[in-house]
Amino acid sequence: MAAPTPGAPELPEAGMDDPKLRAVVLDTLFTDLARAKSADEAKAVSTAIFRVWMYSGSPSVDLLMGRGLDAFAEKDYDRALFYFNEVVAMAPDFVEGWDKRAAIHYLKDDYASALKDIERVLKLEPRHFGAMGGLAVMLRDLGDKKGALDLYRRALKINPWLDGAEQAEKSLSIEVEGRGI
Repeated sequence: MAAPTPGAPELPEAGMDDPKLRAVVLDTLFTDLARAKSADEAKAVSTAIFRVWMYSGSPSVDLLMGRGLDAFAEKDYDRALFYFNEVVAMAPDFVEGWDKRAAIHYLKDDYASALKDIERVLKLEPRHFGAMGGLAVMLRDLGDKKGALDLYRRALKINPWLDGAEQAEKSLSIEVEGRGI
């Protein structure tokens, strides 16, 4: 896992292989995220959530994921896609492999593949606010403003401090529902 973010809760890395402990840790973090009083507090908690999600429990998957993330950062999307394809093949229940691959598909304008991968992300982790935000962006791009609005609202219930989501929700609510009298 990544180096701790200042203010982020400490996570029992050794216990992340236990699905029950992992679920308890995530439930606690999601409760904390929904109750966050500031953007800084929410960022620390969301960083901890992503640390749990990024824990694969497999050195091979971690290596491939790291190489994929490096390629992603270098904007070498074809190479990143190669690595993320390997990740999802080796670890089909590893949510972040699907999420990162969805992002690559989106950046390559392959919406059909991105949507399919996000569907898998949300099946594995229905509270994945990042995937909800990404899906909302795609739905808006595709003209489904009501669907995008619904997703932003769902994501904001989970993470009230999600970057850009509140403004997008306000804008879409006017477009979809109109202005009140």
